[in-house]
Amino acid sequence: GNAVEVVVAIQALLANEIRVVQASMIGSIFSNLLLVLGGCFFFGGLKHKEQSFNSTAATANISLLALGCMALVLPTPFAEYYDVEEERVLHISRFAALFLMLMYAQLLIFQIKTHAFLFADEDEEMASLPFWVSMAGLVIVTGVIAIMSDFLVDSIDGFCESTGVSKTFIGLIILPIVGNAVEHITAISVAMKDKMDLAMGVAIGSCVQIALFVIPLIVLTGWATDKNMTLNFPHFEIILLIMSVIIVSICLSNPKGNWLEGSLLMTTYCMIAMGFWYEKVVDF
Repeated sequence: GNAVEVVVAIQALLANEIRVVQASMIGSIFSNLLLVLGGCFFFGGLKHKEQSFNSTAATANISLLALGCMALVLPTPFAEYYDVEEERVLHISRFAALFLMLMYAQLLIFQIKTHAFLFADEDEEMASLPFWVSMAGLVIVTGVIAIMSDFLVDSIDGFCESTGVSKTFIGLIILPIVGNAVEHITAISVAMKDKMDLAMGVAIGSCVQIALFVIPLIVLTGWATDKNMTLNFPHFEIILLIMSVIIVSICLSNPKGNWLEGSLLMTTYCMIAMGFWYEKVVDF
């Protein structure tokens, strides 16, 4: 589900566009957590008065997102976000990445083995394609994405110069929306069919996967390729992420959703996007 983020982030990291990598990672979380989840609640709520969802899965996902936020806070006292060569920040980021990936492995065991019954779909539909055909298609599409993402990364500097749009806004807002458009539409469409557990699995589950797997994977990839990728993000972005997780956790405290909660989440995303348009960060 997050193959686009992984491929684009690795390509940008190898091109030393660390700021683009940071922005695209945290931007994908904002997009899924607020825009997509908000769209699910809003458009699903317009068709259904109230929609129920699995509170256990929602609580687990939000708790894991909070853990991801804590990992982003850990390096902040030791250096500015653009001081990527600070050894303490690198060590903290790399060890935190290992712990996050370990936590993600435990989540998979929880979902697939020990508590699989909590995530079972009662209205399970027959697959329209064999498993091997789906996997082959996924591999081919990922290969095409890898080729196209190389052109995308190379064009970022020219686009910024010609339009005046900052790399921060491109990574935080534009890339996540464009790169995950199909995933966003899928989540909203299943929410309108009153399958909120599936919709929330796409939206919040994607956030958890980015926070606990994709971001740590990029940090460890930077370690392996001698690129100083850390978890030390700009403080403004970390604060907004923590506030967003708090807002979503409040909305999910009651295992029923409605269109007003969806409007709240989408409004929050628009306000954050406006703030990022004016955000000034050191280019490094």
